[in-house]
Amino acid sequence: MAKTKRTSGPTPAGTLRQRAEEMARTSPTDIAGMTSNEVQRLIYELQIHQIELELQNEELRQTQVELAHSRDQYADLYEFAPTGYVTLDSDGKIQNANLTTAAMLGVERQHLLQARLSNFVNRESQDEFYLHRRAMLSSETKQTCEVRMKGADAKSLAVRLESIAFGPESDRRCRTALIDITKRKIAEETLRLLNIDLGKSLADRTGELQQHIRQVKLLTEAVSHLGEGVLITSDNLDWPGPHIVFVNDAMCQITGYTAEELIGQSPRVLQGDDSNRETLDRIKAELSAGRSVLAEVINYRKDGTPYDAELFITPLFNAEGRRTNFVSVHRDITERKRAERLLRQERNRAQQYLDISGVIMVAMDSQGDITLINRKGCEVLGCDEHELLGKSWFDTCLPEGSRNDVRGIFQQIMNGTVANVEYFENSVLTRTGEERIVEWHNSELHDETGRVVGVLSSGNDITGRRQAERALRDREERMRAILNTAADAIITIDRRGIITTVNPATEKMFGYTQDELVGQNVKILMPQPYHDEHDGYIQRYLETAEARIIGIGREVVGRRKDGSSFPIGLAVSEVDHLHLFTGIIRDMSEQRRLQRDVVAIAEDEQRRIGQDLHDSTQQELAGLGMLAQALFSNLSQESGDRPKASVDLDKCCELAKKILDGLTRAHQEVQSISRGLVPIRLDPEGLMDALRELASRTDEL
Repeated sequence: MAKTKRTSGPTPAGTLRQRAEEMARTSPTDIAGMTSNEVQRLIYELQIHQIELELQNEELRQTQVELAHSRDQYADLYEFAPTGYVTLDSDGKIQNANLTTAAMLGVERQHLLQARLSNFVNRESQDEFYLHRRAMLSSETKQTCEVRMKGADAKSLAVRLESIAFGPESDRRCRTALIDITKRKIAEETLRLLNIDLGKSLADRTGELQQHIRQVKLLTEAVSHLGEGVLITSDNLDWPGPHIVFVNDAMCQITGYTAEELIGQSPRVLQGDDSNRETLDRIKAELSAGRSVLAEVINYRKDGTPYDAELFITPLFNAEGRRTNFVSVHRDITERKRAERLLRQERNRAQQYLDISGVIMVAMDSQGDITLINRKGCEVLGCDEHELLGKSWFDTCLPEGSRNDVRGIFQQIMNGTVANVEYFENSVLTRTGEERIVEWHNSELHDETGRVVGVLSSGNDITGRRQAERALRDREERMRAILNTAADAIITIDRRGIITTVNPATEKMFGYTQDELVGQNVKILMPQPYHDEHDGYIQRYLETAEARIIGIGREVVGRRKDGSSFPIGLAVSEVDHLHLFTGIIRDMSEQRRLQRDVVAIAEDEQRRIGQDLHDSTQQELAGLGMLAQALFSNLSQESGDRPKASVDLDKCCELAKKILDGLTRAHQEVQSISRGLVPIRLDPEGLMDALRELASRTDEL
């Protein structure tokens, strides 16, 4: 499933989860305090995580393709093996069978399934088959027996059954190999006919002996041309062991020896360093007890090359019951063993692929029982593989609330009433009782007839991703609520100046609807000369990175849908990784009107103060000036014949008192006029500059 490779390598799932959990722990207060750039950066990182997950899913799909190829190779080896293989349930019904079995019994495979294997056993072998099956179900070791079965074209077959049981006691099953030993039985029967006391027959019935000789020649010729090697030895099991008295052509072809080179030799000539001593000792023990034995050993050809051999050795007895010879049917199984090794290697390789994949892999049979689960699946569920295999997926691994629904969908797939559900999400239950959300990709498993026999599912634990998505949706909803309730217009444009988003305040401020603005150039909101110059502003900034408005708030002029212009405050910021610009616009019309009202009020107050000063204070001061002049004249008046002491002091005091009273009244009037004025800084240029400063302060409100 790995098709796309990134130079930096895939991000570990643990790192992704840690980062997602850190983002999920971000509180609404943190989001509210984030800047627009930080929010956009957060969204960008989440998108990167999503891409990484998609790449991992692509790798998984490629692995599934490779697994399917390996499965097909395994199926070919299984289907075309020279031995029949069947799987039986606890009732002895056939659950699975390869093509060799169907060909051996002359029955189409679909007709074998769910049929009892005992139906194909001849009546005279039913008791032996029953005992074999009972022994097999009560034992953990391999059990063997030989029975007669109904073969193709109504022929009776001699079949060796090798069975081993598996599964729990409540659902005991077995795997059985069906080995066609008809030819071997024919050979045994033929060789049995050879076990004749030639001496007595020659003395008693010469004519009958001749007949037998002809039969022996005929049978010898037949044995010589058998496809399997036949080797007959003497019956001596003690050192130096039996010696070879007969070999057929097939035996010579297998070993590379000629018949002359083998006859008279001990069978040990075929053994070597890798021949298993325990197996050879077991063969000797079985033959010593008068029993037939089937074994696999490593033999050596004449050129020294080893090969795998399957030996079926049986003792021959004469009419008196005395053992006279051993007959060994010799089969070269090198190719079969090589195929079995390849099959094991492919199976191990497939299991390795499953274990190293970063996703859950689960295979279920038609009953929903787990037949395969990889290491990742065990890690997520917190269970060992042996605790899950053979258990019901639905009862063991799903929460009770969703168990029946998922089981119902699975049964519909098995029954063919619904198409395969390729993608599905549901919760799984871990050993600790924690529920994890898993997204599944499912593939049906079919037998050779096309019938659905199970499901292979690959799953990805998306619990962290779903939590992050919920947190992101919450943040987006909060951000959308902020934008929708903002009093200022907020507009986003791309690098061509095209409007991508606007908030409701923009519609109210400019008179356009959202549909009328999105997709239009933002200069639609600008009067001349800004309308024609705006694209040049953006192009100059992209080429030179010189910011004249971006990052700097300034006051410009906007244009409404009806063509009217109005002052606006504009603040623009750039979202680098998204190639977008965000502008926040504030209508300055009310502020400018307020400033004008303040200046007008100040001018009116200035005129009032001037009038008040002219009408009262100035006249009072003029009268005080005249009194002061009179006082000065009286005090400075001198004559040659009148001394200074003759000045009228009472009159001067009266004038001084009037001046003091007048100054007091003037002070009170000036204080009354100035009461209520805003205390502002006055510079030498006068009252107008002070009022302008007052107006600029109101601009900050």
